[in-house]
Amino acid sequence: MPATKVLASLGLLAATTNALDNGQGLTPQMGYSSWNDCASAVTEEHIKATASYMISSGLAAKGFTFVNVDEGWFIGRDAKTLDMIADPKFFPSGMAALGAWVHNLTVPGKGKVMRYGLYTSRGEQQCDTPEYRERCMHTPPNPTAPNPTSGWTCEGSHGYEKRDAAWLVKAGADYVKVDSCGGDQTHSVAFSDYAKWRDAFNASAIAAGRQESVFFSVCGWKQWYGPPDAAATSAQLPAGFGGGPSLGNSYRIHDDGGSWAALSGCTNTIAAIGQWSQPGGWADPDLLIGPSDAKNGQSDAQARTQLNLWSVFPAPLLISQNVLNWSRFALETYSNIEVLAINQDPVQPGAKGGSGYKVGKRLAGSDLALPCNASSSPQSCFNVWGRPLSDGKSFALAFVNNQGTNATASTVECTHECFVNLLSGAHPAANYIIRDLWLHEQVGTISCSTNPGHCDGWSASVPGGGGSRMFKVTAVAGQASVFTNAV
Repeated sequence: MPATKVLASLGLLAATTNALDNGQGLTPQMGYSSWNDCASAVTEEHIKATASYMISSGLAAKGFTFVNVDEGWFIGRDAKTLDMIADPKFFPSGMAALGAWVHNLTVPGKGKVMRYGLYTSRGEQQCDTPEYRERCMHTPPNPTAPNPTSGWTCEGSHGYEKRDAAWLVKAGADYVKVDSCGGDQTHSVAFSDYAKWRDAFNASAIAAGRQESVFFSVCGWKQWYGPPDAAATSAQLPAGFGGGPSLGNSYRIHDDGGSWAALSGCTNTIAAIGQWSQPGGWADPDLLIGPSDAKNGQSDAQARTQLNLWSVFPAPLLISQNVLNWSRFALETYSNIEVLAINQDPVQPGAKGGSGYKVGKRLAGSDLALPCNASSSPQSCFNVWGRPLSDGKSFALAFVNNQGTNATASTVECTHECFVNLLSGAHPAANYIIRDLWLHEQVGTISCSTNPGHCDGWSASVPGGGGSRMFKVTAVAGQASVFTNAV
């Protein structure tokens, strides 16, 4: 994107509440994040090995091109220049050299498309871990204390937004995640802080003569990135309030998703505010933690459920587990090009309310619970999610079952009312074919009467314990489009 467009977007942001117009994130980002893999112990050696694997495994060719270094590299500042300093033991080549190395990698059939991400926090300190704290260059608050390292922190970027944005751009970062640790969590203050970063990245990209701005990942883990509730008045909101899309190319909406129970909570949050997600500003329900992450929080089946849902929403796909020793099942999961195509299918404008885009929505069920009780609260056990696709005749459906265990299955159904919810007033075609995106075959059909517009329901047996099924439903060739007259 020309630098002039980056500059023009600064003026646009002040006048609209649309998504960040910096040319980034037209579809959700795909790649790797070191956080759930390494926490704060990430190293240059591991990043290089991971980037190489993303290419050799074929994942990069499928779109997983971002390689993002999360917390653990930034240990302090130069006493004279105040520039950020990388840990020389963990990153001996330095962050700029590592970025150049990543950019020089070649993906067969795609060229030099690998992208490099870095991390900081908007607060006075990073989130840090005890091990990381020991490496950071902070003077202890009380050097004479029995345990002088108690209270050490790893410095953040508060007050250094312009300086650090320029440093990160100079280091070659295509992507920057800005966390919220150590910062004031007041709504207006957090919005103001992230707006400083947004503007600083654009200005730094222009100053550096870059053709593209930085993909800005806002990591504030708050629902307040969504719209104000109906009772709120404009006087109660910070100036320029427009939700997460006005701040970053993606914006975290929930606490860390380190297990399927936690990720069910992330799903419930996106059900509430995901309607504001849009190209250039994606609601982020957290990382793909895989079937065997460091927290051991997700089964094989749950990992596929997360990918299915994150593709229907759609949401960022950032793999965050050790890909160097993961299972064949894990590689096969994230290599499913049919499901990935759903995630990357351009969302279409035309929806009423929210962002005005036809993003995924929950068609049946209520907030997921784990464990759940199908007898007393069946709606918390089963969900059906759907989204219309850009071809104008297809949509994606994901069925989820949180009841019981993976060894037990239950029937989940998208009823006539479920289809009415998805069609949003559109005239149905007479017949649809249903393709299972994991079996890679046609598994059924749906018939509809165009007057008065009634469709048969579709049900499927879905494994429990967080299991799912994923379908693509397409109007039979030569029949009316599913989205004729859709709004």
